[in-house]
Amino acid sequence: MKKDLFYFSKSDRIATIVLLAIILGSVIIRVQTGNNHSDGVIAQTDTVEWIPRITEQKKRVEPKPAKRDSLSKPVAKKQYKPAEPKTYTVRQNVSFDTVKRISRFPQKTAPLQPIDLNAADSLTLVSLPGIGAYYASRILSYRNRLGGFVSTNQLIEIEGLPDSLIKWFVLPDTIPVSRICVNDESLTSLRRHPYLNFYQARAIIEFRRERGKIKGPEQLSLLEEFTEQDLERLRPYLDFR
Repeated sequence: MKKDLFYFSKSDRIATIVLLAIILGSVIIRVQTGNNHSDGVIAQTDTVEWIPRITEQKKRVEPKPAKRDSLSKPVAKKQYKPAEPKTYTVRQNVSFDTVKRISRFPQKTAPLQPIDLNAADSLTLVSLPGIGAYYASRILSYRNRLGGFVSTNQLIEIEGLPDSLIKWFVLPDTIPVSRICVNDESLTSLRRHPYLNFYQARAIIEFRRERGKIKGPEQLSLLEEFTEQDLERLRPYLDFR
């Protein structure tokens, strides 16, 4: 009897096999479909629908502006203005080089009368033809070292000074020259005068130490350091009191 219960006819067996094949195929298709759509989102509907996953987009981070120190001040941008064109007024029959030379070196005129060489200042000197700021400073410096000029020919002693400039000067007896106190001055003070060198100044100091005061230029002539020419040009500047 048991055998009859579990007995299937040939048609039943074929139907069973077909049913099992359909069930197995459905399971396989379901499994494959579920794997393919595992990355998506399944909507709760009667049918299975694959919805692609929305990936998160990274937001662009803008750099924060640098904090400015409260003590610092904003730097103002320089505004450059175009330079205004220069205009030149040139007279007729006068070249541009002549105009440029006149504007740089003002025109000088000869003085109506000679200038006192010991009283002239720098402004007076530079107003004379042939004398600029350089020559004027050289004249004033040499005059201070001498103590004053006693002859206009002493200008020749200034190195580089043209001899032609002597004609602009004269020496009236208005300003006396400064004299050297031969018996009181130190070696350094004697040495400052342009007509006394170091050996002559030292000879004066030794003469005073050995023989006392020097009474006149005749005693200086006894020293081998002095020549007749030296004493001649020194005579107006020496004081033997």
